Amino acid sequence: MDFEFIVTDEGWVDVVIHDDLPIMADALRDSLGTRPPCGAPQDGPSTYWLDRAVIHLRDRLENPGDEPIASGNTTYLEINHGMVGARYDYDPVDSDYVDRVPADELLDLLQAWRRKTLVESPLADERMPPLPTARPMPPAP
Repeated sequence: MDFEFIVTDEGWVDVVIHDDLPIMADALRDSLGTRPPCGAPQDGPSTYWLDRAVIHLRDRLENPGDEPIASGNTTYLEINHGMVGARYDYDPVDSDYVDRVPADELLDLLQAWRRKTLVESPLADERMPPLPTARPMPPAP
């Protein structure tokens, strides 16, 4: 994939795909990005969503499954036979309306996106949501 990164005035790092992959471009904007998740410090970019996508992509390459590697409001990224497909939620699963790229190319993009984010904001990998609070089980009756 031919891509570049754009740093917005607010400091977010966005990816622009120059290939004819409109659904993939939509899915990357919708499903990923450098905005911190709810509960994380909101004072700059975060690698949270990129890190999750890398983990899920690597896991799906080793352990095939049906769950998306990332999803957003209207799109999701799935992996099948070494190819990552970008789809819209409202299209049937058997629809040909999908953009596909080799999984290793998407992995390269995600890792480059993470590196660029850390160059622009060295604390980006620290803007994570807090761990869930452990709640003790009530005593047995």
